[in-house]
Amino acid sequence: MLELRHLRYFIAVAEELNFSRAAERLHMAQPPLSVAIQQLEQELGADLLLRTTREVRLTDAGQAFLAGARKTLAELEHCVVDARRAAAGELGSLRVAFSWSARFETLPALGQALRATHPDVELLTEQMWNARMPSALRSGAADVAVAICPEITSELAYEPLRSERILALLGATHPLAGEEEVALNALAEEEFVLFRRELAPRLHDALVALCRSAGFEPRVRSETFHTSWDVGVLAEIPVVALAPESVGGHLPAGVVALRLRDPVDELETSIVWRKGDSSAVAAAFRRVARARFRAEPGTPGAADRLYGRTGRA
Repeated sequence: MLELRHLRYFIAVAEELNFSRAAERLHMAQPPLSVAIQQLEQELGADLLLRTTREVRLTDAGQAFLAGARKTLAELEHCVVDARRAAAGELGSLRVAFSWSARFETLPALGQALRATHPDVELLTEQMWNARMPSALRSGAADVAVAICPEITSELAYEPLRSERILALLGATHPLAGEEEVALNALAEEEFVLFRRELAPRLHDALVALCRSAGFEPRVRSETFHTSWDVGVLAEIPVVALAPESVGGHLPAGVVALRLRDPVDELETSIVWRKGDSSAVAAAFRRVARARFRAEPGTPGAADRLYGRTGRA
């Protein structure tokens, strides 16, 4: 039976054109090498080498077989390297679901960090409302999620990446727009631009709870914040909204961001994945994400408060 060792033996003899040198190169004795080459020729039914007392030469069949043997071993080595790289999370693709706010700073930072350390990993990203993420992760439509105030379910694992202060967004013509900061209760009589609760329940509840802690129940306009932003009409409505700090550096024209004067909890963005997921690429992504945001102030903020203790991979 033809074995890979036969290919290695033959290539050594074909390149050295000398059995003694080939045996020395292979760190074996010459007689077993000669026997192995004879077995290979018998298996193929063709002479690969012409042997005389003076020289060893390749036959036409040997020339043809040498090219194929080299290609086969090169492809095998490539497969071995790819398998080892895949096992180390250095090769493959990863489907990443992300919250809208992550697109401004968090996701680009993660993508750049991953490319610097794992350039052959392909990221396939999809912006997704938080409420959809658990089912997408369960079904495999997403491998990991980068979510602000993610929805909590027992079959998913969570690790906070970063904490951000909350900003008040106002239209540039708002009477308070020229201030650097604002007390949240100063906006109690305003109508807030928010989003439907079913799209991201925990995030919605966190923002509403923030207003309630300032002493008022927010009144919500019919327009939705994210849609108005994405279609370019946010500045055309009397906008009053709350958003994480990373959004403040990417505001559309006609909208300004003010710090909240109140001491308030920060919003945490976390990485989410399926418990028990054995994907090496997903584990590499988590390691890169952890390292990228480890030194950022406020990270990880209230991890145990929000999610309980989570394992790391």
